[in-house]
Amino acid sequence: MCGLKGEVTAGPTLPYETLGAQYVILRTIGQGSYGQVKLAHHRLTGTAVAIKVLLKERTQYYPIRTEVGILKKMNHPNIISLHQIIETEQNIFLILELADGRELFDWIEKSGHLHEGLARKIFTQIVQAMSYCHDIGIVHRDLKPDNIMVDASGKVKIVDFGLGALVTPGMKLSGHCGALRFCAPEFFLNQPYDGTKVDTWNLGVVLYFMVTGDLPFVGTTLKELGNQVLLGRYAIPRHLSKELREIIRYLLTVNPTERPTLKDIMAHPWLKQGNAGFLSHCDKIDSSHLDPAIIAAMADMGFDPCVVQKSLVDKLYNEPMATYGLLKRQAGKQDDHTSHPEPVQPGLTPFPTLTDPTSFPSYREKTTDRPAIRAFLSLSSKTDSSEDKEHGGQRLRRSATVPIMPPHCPQKRIIIFSDDRVVTRRQHNSTMDSIRGAYRSWKRWTGRIGASLLKLCCCCCCCCCVPLKNNRVVPQREA
Repeated sequence: MCGLKGEVTAGPTLPYETLGAQYVILRTIGQGSYGQVKLAHHRLTGTAVAIKVLLKERTQYYPIRTEVGILKKMNHPNIISLHQIIETEQNIFLILELADGRELFDWIEKSGHLHEGLARKIFTQIVQAMSYCHDIGIVHRDLKPDNIMVDASGKVKIVDFGLGALVTPGMKLSGHCGALRFCAPEFFLNQPYDGTKVDTWNLGVVLYFMVTGDLPFVGTTLKELGNQVLLGRYAIPRHLSKELREIIRYLLTVNPTERPTLKDIMAHPWLKQGNAGFLSHCDKIDSSHLDPAIIAAMADMGFDPCVVQKSLVDKLYNEPMATYGLLKRQAGKQDDHTSHPEPVQPGLTPFPTLTDPTSFPSYREKTTDRPAIRAFLSLSSKTDSSEDKEHGGQRLRRSATVPIMPPHCPQKRIIIFSDDRVVTRRQHNSTMDSIRGAYRSWKRWTGRIGASLLKLCCCCCCCCCVPLKNNRVVPQREA
């Protein structure tokens, strides 16, 4: 498995074999708060994902459980999504969305600082996402440019909730968290603190860094840094607009009881300029209205539609739920593209069959009365070394996924769920026609290879002066 076994766990290789049945691990791309992050591809859909590998130890088990609970609870377009959880004796593997773009730190380092318009667009999304977190009782406690991903269009994804916490109104936390130069005054006083107010302070430091390229508080020693933070001693460049200077001071209020909430910040005039707007969290999977085209495609892959529905209703974060979510995300991205991806060339990428117990040991959980084919064979994207280079050295980022579902599906296979049966009826569905066409093309291609190999053997035999009959090559039917 690309030399990854044993890097995180000293135990047997079974955990990675279990993971490898569903995902192809490519390389390590980052380090989270409590574990490494791997770049991987989902075998069935070809989707690029990030896998956070957490080592279960007594000293870490509680924060790991907290991170898992946080990720399960969240659903927001500006926060990284959790697709699947694979737990073994030594490890917990979190299968996460692979965010597009680069760390905010890289963008600022490259340009020196961001102009106000772009900074407003990015910061608006960050504030909106963290306000959503606070509303559902989640604090991050490690907000910094390294944990904020930004793509080329300026869309934000917040990652790494390894130091996060689940809180209730008025609850106080303890313990030092995060980078020192982003820490709130409460940390330097070693006092219990309100996690939401700490996030607010962190965002003040982040915004200052975005528009200036420097950090507001510096010090050669911890004591010197602490004194500057506790005194609120920093300089704001005069070239920044009055509203921007005001919101920075507002965020960096030393007294936590006077520090604003993020709902207060969302109402600030600086954020309302330039039609920055706020995104709505609308990417939630509705388990009561599943996409029939995706369900039909998964049925052709070998998944039982009833099992898929139960996985989504109960939020099991298992293989059926992950596969549905990845296909759903690809279908959503299709609406943003006008061109279709090139078909995969057979032979370039291995396509293990679902009936192969060495590749898919958990196949017994799926139905066995359907053909074991890669349903989206001709519609998935290529994976080559140049694409992999794009992912190198990145942390929980860059989705190489190309949408695989056509945007218009006039013909559909409707799956009707009932308590004891699944009823199927057909309408016009170009998606399923494409799947069947891909399968027939794949069979013709393998037949041509067989014919070519037989002709090659015939030529070799002729060179050895062995007479052969002109036999007709008939491709065998696939079982």
